[in-house]
Amino acid sequence: MKKVILAIAAIAVVVCFSFTSCKKTCTCKTYLDGEVMSTREDVDPQGKKCSEFGEVIESNGKKTGLECR
Repeated sequence: MKKVILAIAAIAVVVCFSFTSCKKTCTCKTYLDGEVMSTREDVDPQGKKCSEFGEVIESNGKKTGLECR
């Protein structure tokens, strides 16, 4: 019985740390012909991944668009 309680407690601790350690902001860079035009930090709305916000097109090895991480 002690092992079951200990296992549940360990899982609860891991879950708590995973929720509190999540990054709540995205760093977004705007590229034009491979050069960074601006950088900003956005709050991550609705629990989406940062990579879902940007759209980058790469042509001749140069990025153009918004890239969020």
